[in-house]
Amino acid sequence: MTHYIDTKHVSAELRRRLRAEFPGVKFSVVTGTGTGSAWIRVNWTDGPDSEAVGRITAPLHGAHWDGYNETYVSTDNVLTVTVKGEQITGKPLVDGINTHRDFSDDVLAEAKALWSAAFDGADPDDGGMRGAVIVDGTLVPDSWAPNQVRFIAQQIVAPKRWKAALASVVKAPAKAAAKPRRKTAAPADASAGITVTCAPEAGVTVTGTTFGDGAAPILRALGLDWSRKHACWYVKGSRDDQTGAALLTAHAAAEALRAAGITVTADLPELPAGTALPAAPAPAPALVEEPEEDDVPEDFAGIVLRHTRAGGTLAEGTARGDGSAEILKARRFRWSRNLGCWYLPHSRDKAADRFTINALSKALEEAGHTVHITVRDDIARSFAEAEADREERAADRAERFEDRASRAAGASSAAFARARQIGSGIPMGQPILVGHHSEGRHRRDIARIDSNMRKGFEQSGRAERYAERAEAAASYERHRKDPARTLRRLKELEATLRGLEKLLAGESAFGTSWDISKPENVAELTRRHTETADEIAHWRQIIEQAEADGIKLWTRADFTKGDYARARGHWYEVLRVNGASLTVPGGPDIQPVINQNTRAYSWNDRITYDDVTGRMSAEDMAARLAAKD
Repeated sequence: MTHYIDTKHVSAELRRRLRAEFPGVKFSVVTGTGTGSAWIRVNWTDGPDSEAVGRITAPLHGAHWDGYNETYVSTDNVLTVTVKGEQITGKPLVDGINTHRDFSDDVLAEAKALWSAAFDGADPDDGGMRGAVIVDGTLVPDSWAPNQVRFIAQQIVAPKRWKAALASVVKAPAKAAAKPRRKTAAPADASAGITVTCAPEAGVTVTGTTFGDGAAPILRALGLDWSRKHACWYVKGSRDDQTGAALLTAHAAAEALRAAGITVTADLPELPAGTALPAAPAPAPALVEEPEEDDVPEDFAGIVLRHTRAGGTLAEGTARGDGSAEILKARRFRWSRNLGCWYLPHSRDKAADRFTINALSKALEEAGHTVHITVRDDIARSFAEAEADREERAADRAERFEDRASRAAGASSAAFARARQIGSGIPMGQPILVGHHSEGRHRRDIARIDSNMRKGFEQSGRAERYAERAEAAASYERHRKDPARTLRRLKELEATLRGLEKLLAGESAFGTSWDISKPENVAELTRRHTETADEIAHWRQIIEQAEADGIKLWTRADFTKGDYARARGHWYEVLRVNGASLTVPGGPDIQPVINQNTRAYSWNDRITYDDVTGRMSAEDMAARLAAKD
């Protein structure tokens, strides 16, 4: 009996092979949906060429398209995959694998520079047909300028960078099996102390910490982050660390915890004799101090409604069947298996919603429950910690939705294959022979074909929706840290900070005013001011890092009247340089260069500096326009 391997399992095997063959290169392996559910799409940026990736994908094709006969022809490829711990050998249900390599902005920028040098400083963005030229010993055929730039990126720049990357990286031995995922840690036992481990598959992890034991500031100062999902501290990027820096951090954490009088069990490889451990820096002052004691009575056995800015609004102490679930659901609470309690979505890093909390308390008490409310808005986490947590959860969402899309696409492909298999037993055009012994079987087969086709289309739609959500989650961090977006966000935050300072001074802002004679109002405004200042500091660091990475951020100091600024794909003459924007000729953008002579309308427009992508002096622009004429 011939076995077949679903597309989702082929995709998983393809991911494994690509990671093993090209370490450090991030591949996107997406299973098709609908009529393309038997196809796989592979995308990546820079790295190896399509031919090298094609050598990996070729053995995973189950069929190929015969254009002469207009049909799919089996490749007779046999594949062995591991599914739920068992090895399965069969033919892959894959009609084709499409590959596409993109190029990063750095590669395209270098390619543009080489192109411009070959054409006497011309700008490839201006387009136009160009003749053949020799670039770095390679013949670039005549074509449109953007096509020549991409040719240079593909044939010259990207291969050179990939060769350098291969020369500088020592390949680690391929693993026989995929890395196991870390499981959520069990509740910490304070009496067992803290355990520090360093393993290739999990990296550096610290488990067993408890709230208020003093370990958090020490670990945070050493660069460790808290994983809410896995309930442990970890060193980001320490999985499969080849430099030894992760192991040094693990030993430093163990020593610092012991120095603080905390019991530590360190399951760590030994360091060479004489190795100096990095000194633990002084912990950064937190926004607020954590409370020393909880105000919930020790003998309290009811439901606790607890709110902190660090943890959000939680409902603890409920039990299955006690009637609280319906009340909590009616007020938008959800159950969390990780937390083991109910929580109010989107309540973290915000002030307590006292109206919702008081209304919930009243409803629970009317249902016969004893309720204790504890609100500590002074317990908060830094904005950097909150942002890192959001990025981690976005990565988890992307992985989860991609897995769901793969499963749905596999189910769709299997349903269509089953419908085709059943239909292959019915001759084309064969009617139902009423009264014949085959009538019942024929009707059942038609019903099963209809059911499988409906299931195939339904699962195909699910796969498409999950793939879109996975792509949105995967691009969260890139969009979040986009320099232009960050600059606009900083403007809004700085305006908010100024408004809060006015409110603290007793003035009106945001269309309202606060009574600063009340201590609680001053405390809340102070917290908001501190949090806003912390967020501004975080985004300014992102901008500084972007500038350090070579991204040009334009300001008024870069322009004078008469210069040309590039924005939205066009060049605009600068009529006036303002503090936050440039005044340029207005009207529809129907020409590549818009100045006083080519403007369509009399009014002016403004371009903010975060929209600017280039600058050219008036002399250079005049020379360019003269050369075109």
